[in-house]
Amino acid sequence: MKKSAFFSALSIGLLSISLAVAAPADAVNQIRQNATQVLSILKQGSEDSARRKAEAYALPYFDFERMTALAVGSPWRNANAAQKQALTKEFQTLLIRTYSGTMMKFKNAKVDVKNNPVVNKGGKEIVVRVEVSTSGEKPVNMDFTTYQSGSRYRVYNVAVEGASLVTVYRNQFGETVKAKGIDGLIADLKAKNSGKK
Repeated sequence: MKKSAFFSALSIGLLSISLAVAAPADAVNQIRQNATQVLSILKQGSEDSARRKAEAYALPYFDFERMTALAVGSPWRNANAAQKQALTKEFQTLLIRTYSGTMMKFKNAKVDVKNNPVVNKGGKEIVVRVEVSTSGEKPVNMDFTTYQSGSRYRVYNVAVEGASLVTVYRNQFGETVKAKGIDGLIADLKAKNSGKK
């Protein structure tokens, strides 16, 4: 009886290890599938229609609240629930607008999702490396930092040629919060998103 319990525990342990090892490959496969799907959508219909469809497809694969919290940095902890919600909404709008413009430029690109993800934080964070190349241009290296959320991996940071999106915005946001406070940052983001700034 004790021996069978030991082997059961050992089997569960080995299964857990094999699942942990399989997770990085799952993240790579998902990013590869996402890239293929987005590029396929972008080649269909009018530019506006394709952009909206691509955005709708990509949204569930990004964690905008976590991205916003990281971009705002330590002032996020002092923001109230309404401010956090407003910041997330405005930052999401800003990122989607930027992402959409970039997507349209790269709709005929070749996307090479590398099979060598970097696993950090004891397997809780998987960085998937991607090389995007367009004809006649130098390839662009991008790193998508993901974590597992249910059956999918969600992106909460993107680095382009080593420059982290979250870090770039944190520097900008930090200066704004220092000068105008959280509400000032929300107002600035709203102004940018409405085209007034």
